[in-house]
Amino acid sequence: MASAPRPRLTLGISIVGTVLVTLYAVWAYIHIMVLNPLAAVPGLPLEEIWRQVDASQGSTHRILVPAILVLGPLLALAVLVVGQRWAPSRPGGIAAGYLWLLVLGAPAEFAASFSPGMNLADTYAISGADASPWGLPLLAISGLALLALIVLGAAIGVRGVRDTGASPFVAG
Repeated sequence: MASAPRPRLTLGISIVGTVLVTLYAVWAYIHIMVLNPLAAVPGLPLEEIWRQVDASQGSTHRILVPAILVLGPLLALAVLVVGQRWAPSRPGGIAAGYLWLLVLGAPAEFAASFSPGMNLADTYAISGADASPWGLPLLAISGLALLALIVLGAAIGVRGVRDTGASPFVAG
């Protein structure tokens, strides 16, 4: 009876984690393909921006960007399935998996945005850096996830030491 809440907790963490990772990927896509181009080239409609990029023989990588960003939600679904199948009584480990995915969201967003940003830069003779401030929340989320992962890892380590009675500083 005492172990019943842990699988429910793991399921809750898995659902919330999958939703958060998916929302991160969706926001990254909107930032890369909509908000950043509109901020980088103010005054032009989005369709015209991408039409001019295509005309200058640049590629918007409309397939590459979602292909990179969909990896996060797919991995989140994998964590959900694995967590429910093989680790239903380990909510801390499942939470750590989702936190890692959120941490890795920042490098994934950078990789996905690199080519569209450079194509905008080449077409309009501007910087390839983010022109929109709406990428900053993504970096903040990844940074907070890293901090939470460190805290969670320390808590799991302390709990393990406390439960076993072993000192982490003494080889046994």
